[in-house]
Amino acid sequence: MLQIETQRLLLRSFDEADAEAASHLSKQPIVAHFMSDMVLVSKEAAEKWIRWLKTKCNNEEPCQLLAIELKENNRLIGYVGAAPKQELNGEIEVLFAVSDEQQNRGYATEAAKAMIGWAMEEAGQTALSAIVKPENKSSRRVIEKLGFTYCDTRVLPYDGEDCVFDYFRLYHAEPKLKG
Repeated sequence: MLQIETQRLLLRSFDEADAEAASHLSKQPIVAHFMSDMVLVSKEAAEKWIRWLKTKCNNEEPCQLLAIELKENNRLIGYVGAAPKQELNGEIEVLFAVSDEQQNRGYATEAAKAMIGWAMEEAGQTALSAIVKPENKSSRRVIEKLGFTYCDTRVLPYDGEDCVFDYFRLYHAEPKLKG
């Protein structure tokens, strides 16, 4: 069970007790618009998704999708992950979503920065990818703040149709040798 702590957040594995909050988060207008393939229409659908996550993700592989919880009140406000993206030839994608009412407070950047640290330092990744719909200006700003570099535009299958995404990469900085 992976757990990462930041200044304001606790990133942790999802538990079935999170099902109702996860379903609510996924159905909020902004989140649902940009992450339509992850809408959990009911508490039962969210429970099934959480059980699936437990079989898919573990501490040893570069595959994690963690709940973002506010430390101050233990409230689930989003999710963050690093996982292989089949549509990107198995590249490890960094992904995140924060509830509509908690956006523009730096939580996505804080959570994704911690996830990148885990992926590169603990899971040994040397490069990470991120994709974002061109009209999703907020997520694009987060990706750029995290140091990702825009590479090109990709048309990828998404939620049953082809969709245009801006494609970004981030490479692990090699330590500089002294002397």
